[in-house]
Amino acid sequence: EIPNKDSNYSLDTSSSYCKDVLNNTRISNVNWNEEKWGIELNNVSTTKTKCYLYFKQIYKEEILRGAIPDLGNGRLIPITISDNEKPSDVNYTNNENKYGGKVRKADITTSWYSYGEHRWANAIILKDGEIDHYKPGDEIPESMIESYFVWIPRYKYRLKENENVYNGYTGLESKGIQPNNDNIPNLGKNNPYEIEFETKKNGVSMGSTQNSWLTHPAFVSFNSNGMWVGKFETGYFGATNMSEAEKNTQESDKIIIKPNVYSWRGIQVGNAFYASYNYQRDLESHLMKNSEWGAVFYLTESKYGRCSEGNCSEPRINNGNYITGYSASFEPTCGYTGTNETCNQFEEEVKLNQDGTFTYNYYNFFSQEASTTKDYSGIYDMAGSAWEYVMGVLQTSATDASPASGRSSEYNSGFKGSYSCPSCEGEGNELINGLEWPSSKYYDLYDFNTSNQLYQRGKLGDATKELGPFYAIQYDYGTKPIRFVNSYFANVSGFVNSNYPWFVRGGRFADGSETGVGTFTYENGYAYSQYTFRIVLMQ
Repeated sequence: EIPNKDSNYSLDTSSSYCKDVLNNTRISNVNWNEEKWGIELNNVSTTKTKCYLYFKQIYKEEILRGAIPDLGNGRLIPITISDNEKPSDVNYTNNENKYGGKVRKADITTSWYSYGEHRWANAIILKDGEIDHYKPGDEIPESMIESYFVWIPRYKYRLKENENVYNGYTGLESKGIQPNNDNIPNLGKNNPYEIEFETKKNGVSMGSTQNSWLTHPAFVSFNSNGMWVGKFETGYFGATNMSEAEKNTQESDKIIIKPNVYSWRGIQVGNAFYASYNYQRDLESHLMKNSEWGAVFYLTESKYGRCSEGNCSEPRINNGNYITGYSASFEPTCGYTGTNETCNQFEEEVKLNQDGTFTYNYYNFFSQEASTTKDYSGIYDMAGSAWEYVMGVLQTSATDASPASGRSSEYNSGFKGSYSCPSCEGEGNELINGLEWPSSKYYDLYDFNTSNQLYQRGKLGDATKELGPFYAIQYDYGTKPIRFVNSYFANVSGFVNSNYPWFVRGGRFADGSETGVGTFTYENGYAYSQYTFRIVLMQ
């Protein structure tokens, strides 16, 4: 008897199988449909088939209310990561008494995650794509792992009391120049976001006023119970230095999402999207949307992320010069000022798997300060390393609601479409022979404007306009560049506009205290050495 779908049981994919009774042979193309809760056989020509289905009881944390990690019919391997054991195949020699990162296959019948204790669920994809090499408790060598992902369960959150956001959008332009970020109120430090987990069976909360509840839009657009987010910025397989990781291509087979690899940079948004889209099609892989970045932000700044007893912090900056998983060894006290100075020191040269003068590599357990949970279960590189392109784009014009390809013929995303500033440089008004736009569920579209400070065009859930009020900083009055920031840890804030129609998130390794999960600004969609991307699997 097949157990009820809502029970604490799951199909044991490693033991279950179907066979052709007449020829006594196994059938390879068998799939378990989680939605329909039944077996599916495709292109079976035999007249008699018998299936042997084995179910096992699984751990379900009650506070998730059913939004438990979905392992994609066994395509993803659940894991735990140790904070005091070095992987057996990693050559890490710095501070030998301070290491972690060993991966083991999780026993899903036990509490292999606990969002109530800030331990988010992790899973991996192996390089060979196989799923049955290891038993629960076995170490999985780092050399066998292709990609790490972290589960973000579906949730609703309470909209904050921010009159500037909800009543006429007054005050959402910058409030003027401040001498430094100490003069800016930090609304995130002692004010966690209230979150309640849910599944799509609960329906959709449609709050739009202060103190009302809103089901996060990232899950609604895909009708999903959660999503797997790349644990690190996407890397380029085989790159041994920064320049080798700069490739403006769609090579999905080069994707690697791991610590201590060079971020894949120098890629247009269109190529980044299709590399991500074709990576794991059966798991709905795609380039992260702006709203999906927002979903990580709110969970991070809640009691399930980096907040305890009402006190919150943001992930430490990765100042390791485009190597994934690194963490600054100190908290920067100023933002990017144009120089590598005492208040914001970063590594201009650092080696893979090695600590630097001002930074810890991932396998040093102090790197956990750069995680969204302050431990190895969280997401890394959300502050610093490289800027990350996301699928958030400006409308072409005030009268044309189609997404803009980019700024101009010289600087664009590679997607077909009109330019938001065709007269800025180059020739022509649109890219005709470009890449096809995907379905609208794969991108967030924003109202056209020429201003980079008209924050009211943000969407609830994308962690833009909700982070106001906004300010301008000029360190050492008159001697350093002006930076526009929000009220959450003084993170940089700039809105997409006609000159720069694409959102980028997170900040760069040299940007100091202004980087963070709440950092957002604009770019033109073109391939630059300081921009990378992140992959999401929607389940």
